[in-house]
Amino acid sequence: MNAEGIQIEKKDESYTSQTCPVCGKKNKSSSRNYTCQCGYKRHRDIHGAMNLFAKVYYGEIRPLEFTVKPFTYRRIA
Repeated sequence: MNAEGIQIEKKDESYTSQTCPVCGKKNKSSSRNYTCQCGYKRHRDIHGAMNLFAKVYYGEIRPLEFTVKPFTYRRIA
């Protein structure tokens, strides 16, 4: 990728799927949804991706200043 002019930067992804961006508490989720005692709820994969983005963009896990549209799963019949 560097040959194409794209800069690559490695970031540590530890705790991005376990940390609440609102209150900062760590909580392991055993289901597909991450739920925190403070009321924050998000699909676990979306939650981890948003926290990783915040960690890269802001340098820390914190709430993002944009929202993700709700989505639905579709199954093939």
